[in-house]
Amino acid sequence: MDNNNRYKKKFPLRAIVAFVVILVLLTTISFILFGLYPVRREVKNISGYIESKPLNNDATLSPELRKLIDEIRSKEHYAAFLNTTLKHSKGDSIALFIDLRDSLAILSFKGVSLFESKISGIKINSGLKKLPHFFRDSLYSGPMEVNEEISSIEKFPVVVKKAPKDTIEANQASAPVLPVQYDVFLAFSFDNNMVIQIDQQEEDLIGTKQDYRRYWRQYSRWFRNKNLNALKSSSERGYIYHLAIELAREDARSIYRALPLKPAVVVRY
Repeated sequence: MDNNNRYKKKFPLRAIVAFVVILVLLTTISFILFGLYPVRREVKNISGYIESKPLNNDATLSPELRKLIDEIRSKEHYAAFLNTTLKHSKGDSIALFIDLRDSLAILSFKGVSLFESKISGIKINSGLKKLPHFFRDSLYSGPMEVNEEISSIEKFPVVVKKAPKDTIEANQASAPVLPVQYDVFLAFSFDNNMVIQIDQQEEDLIGTKQDYRRYWRQYSRWFRNKNLNALKSSSERGYIYHLAIELAREDARSIYRALPLKPAVVVRY
């Protein structure tokens, strides 16, 4: 009985109700700021763009003609990807091609494939998934230059070797110790408010759980800041389009370290 009274004194009903009300208010405000408001602003931008384009209403077309139009649109979509590939083949740096149709991540140099990795998992947020083909091809296919990145591994691993004092010590010197291998998680952001996330497909960790949690805390803080900056700036679109793929751990490591700083990325949807 005394314990129950002590519990009631320590946690009065009024405090519990106030806590629940504050929690509901914070949840509602977060939903409006990071969910509803960015979506409405982006829908307005897209609607204005679409209304400025002379689109045909094919609701009254026959099924055969509608099928033909869909095939033409699909061919145009693939042609846009080929034009993007051709455009980047004139560059002098390695680029990352993400082919979602064939589930491949490709390192490419001047149009030549240097390395390919099978994509085992793909996640696209609803905003990017529902964009019209022509809008996605023109703004979110590329080549897009990375303006910011975050990663759980070093871009350029450093091997430190102590210089020997004399020839005797040099002959006795052992091979340098390779840097510790960590799990591979990374993300690229672009000027068009798009984020591409690349995660290892393996669930078992070779690093520590502390390193794993540290990266995801850092990623959450980084992603949250991007949302806040998009809301503060009137020039920003406000909505972040997000694409996530999963690769084999060592493939993801090799791709990330082979890419130059601020690499170009091309996506085929």
